[in-house]
Amino acid sequence: MHENQLVADMAFDVLRRQAVARAQRTGEALEEALKVVLETEAGRQLVELRDGPHRGEGAKRWQEDLARKRGQERNRARQEERRLARQEERRLAKLAAWKSFVQEELRELELRKDGQLARLLGESLPGESPEALQRLASEDRRQAEEGLVALMSNGKVFYKHVEGLTEEDMPARIAANRLRTRWLKERRDAWLGYGDDSIGGTVNIDGH
Repeated sequence: MHENQLVADMAFDVLRRQAVARAQRTGEALEEALKVVLETEAGRQLVELRDGPHRGEGAKRWQEDLARKRGQERNRARQEERRLARQEERRLAKLAAWKSFVQEELRELELRKDGQLARLLGESLPGESPEALQRLASEDRRQAEEGLVALMSNGKVFYKHVEGLTEEDMPARIAANRLRTRWLKERRDAWLGYGDDSIGGTVNIDGH
């Protein structure tokens, strides 16, 4: 390829060299060899290049532009692969978090069935009714046996069957758990004498 060669001339030269090489290899006439070359995929592409919109461009510059475009395409392909890989990583991480969440919910449900709340409540505080605490623990156990878990959204608590939970319920479920944990901690601190002598009111979380 010389400095000022056009794309059309370059394509023609490649076709001619392929035809000559075939003719020398097979003993065919050059014209017959050229017909065979033109029927190949590479031959058809060269004809399209020879007769296409780039035929009048400089071959050297066209090849440089082609190499640059192919490099850009490879970069875009690699970027897309990395994007898809990150997307898949996030999907798998989210799936793992959901599976862990469900397993923890089922484990917690079994603890509640086994009377977890009654053990956490312990003895009644001054001003508390032992019967009320017992009813609270019994209600929590009943709800657990029915597979019900508490959720909290916009300051309101509601209940849902554990098998009906979805990934979208995770924030509401976590919020309800935090409220339950905070209430139990405050009550424990009061029992230890670190808080008030009694805790007014009762928070209804998972039956309490």
